[in-house]
Amino acid sequence: MSKYIGIFFVYLFIGIILYFVSGSFLMTGDNAAEEAINTFGFIIIVFLSFLIAQMYYLIHSICLLSYLPRKL
Repeated sequence: MSKYIGIFFVYLFIGIILYFVSGSFLMTGDNAAEEAINTFGFIIIVFLSFLIAQMYYLIHSICLLSYLPRKL
């Protein structure tokens, strides 16, 4: 399970870094709309990182099930 938690945090940090690097080029100034966009963008990055980690878990589980012996 720690493997998938690690995958989650790796994708989370990569997503946050890319979000703020690309956001620094596109957004200038401090206003409420920019803060709202940053907040929702961060939430989306967290949810997508969680989804990616869950997909890794699902794929790994399916691969393990294919190796189990089958009853006839």
